[in-house]
Amino acid sequence: MNDINLPKHIVDRIEARWGARQVSAKEKREIVDRQLEQLRAHRNNIQRYRWLLSTQLSDLERNFIERRLSEESSAMENLAAEIPLLVHEQRPPGIPSRSEGASP
Repeated sequence: MNDINLPKHIVDRIEARWGARQVSAKEKREIVDRQLEQLRAHRNNIQRYRWLLSTQLSDLERNFIERRLSEESSAMENLAAEIPLLVHEQRPPGIPSRSEGASP
């Protein structure tokens, strides 16, 4: 690939397009921050709907709130699945993780 000689202006355009595709660390942090903010909003809405369900409601109100609670829970699960793991847990050798069957 190094033996292909392209004009400098072509190489510059290719590098500019390639560089534009790369997301900076700052942009990644901003994306994750925005997603975490959305998760908190969903969590707060879910708490509010659960509190409302514990109050006296008409059937129509109860059905509406149950539907909204279901929608919020689903949206929260979908968003949580999109967020990358922020911390990669490293254990010293010989110490199993909880998922490997360690008993509490």
